[in-house]
Formats: sequence, structure tokens, C-alpha cells
Amino acid sequence: MSNQKKERPSIASFLRKLTMFTLTAFLLFRMEGGIAAVADAIDRPALESNLGAHSVLLSVTSVGDHFVAVGERGLILHSDDDGKSWHQLSSPVSVTLTEVSFFDDENGYAIGHGGIVLRTTNGGNDWKVQLNGLQLAEKLLQQAEESKDEESIRQAKWLIADGPDKPFLDLLVLGRDHLVVVGAYGFVFESIDGGQTWASWMDRIDNPFGLHLYSIRKQGERILVAGEQGFVALSMDDGQSFETIETPYEGSFFTAQLLEQDGIVLAGLRGNTLLSDDNGQHWKDIKNPISSSIMASFIHSDGQVIMANQAGTLLGLRENRLVPLTRKRLPPLTNMLEKANGSVLALSINGPVSIDVGDFK
Repeated sequence: MSNQKKERPSIASFLRKLTMFTLTAFLLFRMEGGIAAVADAIDRPALESNLGAHSVLLSVTSVGDHFVAVGERGLILHSDDDGKSWHQLSSPVSVTLTEVSFFDDENGYAIGHGGIVLRTTNGGNDWKVQLNGLQLAEKLLQQAEESKDEESIRQAKWLIADGPDKPFLDLLVLGRDHLVVVGAYGFVFESIDGGQTWASWMDRIDNPFGLHLYSIRKQGERILVAGEQGFVALSMDDGQSFETIETPYEGSFFTAQLLEQDGIVLAGLRGNTLLSDDNGQHWKDIKNPISSSIMASFIHSDGQVIMANQAGTLLGLRENRLVPLTRKRLPPLTNMLEKANGSVLALSINGPVSIDVGDFK
């Protein structure tokens, strides 16, 4: 791999690439009223519902001694009894929220469809919109007008007209005011002021076809992004430059982990899982007894990588194979975290599921 840094992107080059991505987005989202529906949902607060704990939830995080989870229809849920019961928090949007993460017990962010970024500064009790797809396009137009580049201005105006239908899918929270978001069509944006302003990383990553990016991870100075069609890019300098990593699998990677000593784990479509111990120079195909897509992973406090799949099974990585960890099959799983006692709080299409230590084989 070469570690040569790429030049900072120009507004014009970024917008030309972004226009190509959104042409594809438009074709995929051509259904009548679809874009208008997203535009409406980014401005409409989530409806109150008694079914939140039985809904599709996509991300959960620990905040002090409680949990915050997000999911479909703008749902934000809170539990202060170790996940036994949940109540809904106020949410300013009705679009699906895909990820939530906190820097400390007060400051956190949630992202989702429609280019949504939400922020809380009081532990999740209140959330404010920091960015949506319309605002992002308007910010790009402002930058283009300041550069006086006519082509950039034209393309930014086209993005505004195209609508705010592009989802963010994962995020890194690096500080109280510092975050990086990734998403559909190769979107990668960074903010160092809590979401007030944004800078693109898209010209740092060689993704000419705008492949969707599903996962971003950081360990030390390494930052990894992974997505569809086997796409993987790795930075060794805190995101200043990236090199594309070749993998032997051309399907989507929905989750990834950076391990100690240059290790990388990738997992995704149909349960395909790869392991490298040299930053992606070589890969091992991990045996998986269940050919169901793996949607999430985390590193347990005991050092084991645990994965969750759409067949409703937790899997543990042991040497060169995945081993089922749960006795009974659960609903299709979407995400999970480790609880204070070492057990797992999993999310599913039917809400949260607590898995006690005794449930592991």
C-alpha cells in the first residue's frame, strides 16, 4: 500500500463526483412522491407510540447507567433499568435513524435517512437537528458561490432540486464537537464544531462509483471504511489519506472491526467474513455455519469479536471460524452492545432483546 497523501479536494471536483452519485440515487428513488415524503419527514417530529419497544431498532449505546436506542420513524428510546423497559424520547424528525453514539454522558449524535444529523447536549433528553440533506446541498452551494466556479454552482443547485433522500449509515464520534459520518453513494463528511460546518472526505477515498459505505471504525491512527461490492479503504494517518484495500469478496460488508496488531475483521452479505492480521495485505476466509447476512459486530471485554446476523443468531469469532453463541434463535438482529455484566443487549426488527450470560453456549 502507498501512504502518499492526496491533495485537498476542490469544490468543483467534489461536486462533479457527487452529481454522478446522486444520478444513481435519483433512479433508485424515482417512485412518485418518494423524495417529497423524505423532505416532509425530516421536518416532522416523530409520533408518540406505545410500540417503540416492539419496533425496528437499528442502534443502541450506553450513556452512563442507561441506554439510548434509535430506529424507524425517528424513534429515540431510553432505558434506565438495564433494558427491561423503554420509554420514548422526543425526536425532531420522522425519518429512520440508523446510528447513535455518545462522546460522554451528555454529548451525543444520531444520524439517519434524509442526511439527518441530530445532536444532544443533555444525555439524550433533547435532540436538535444539526444537518439534513437540504441543508447539506445548500452549504455546498454556498461554498461553490464563494469559489465563483460556475460548474460547481450549477451542480449544487441540481443537488438542491434533487431532494434530501440520501441516508447516513454510520458515524465516528471523536470528541464533544468532532464527528465523521458515512453513508450512501460514498458520502463521507467531517465536522469539528458540533455539526455547524462540514468538510468532505470524499476526494481522500478512491470510490469513483459512489459505492455505499456501511461502516467506519477507528483504532489509534487507523480509520477503516467498508461498504458494498467488497469496498474497503484504510487510513494510517487519522483520515488524512486513504488507500483502497483489495479483498477476495465482492459482496457488501455491513460491519467491520479493527483489532490489535494490524488486525481487521470484515463481515456482511450471506455471512461472508474475512480476517487479516496485516492491515489487509492478506486475508483469511472465516468459516461460518450460517449463511445469513451479518449486520453488526463488537469486541467483547473478553477480547472475542461477537457478530449478529439476520437469522437471529449471535456468533463468536474463534480462531478461523464463527461459532453460534445463543441456544435459541431470535428475531432478525440489527445491532447490539455489551452490558456492564458482560451479557449482550441486542436489537432486532421486533425491538430490544437482552441475552444473559447463561444463554451463551
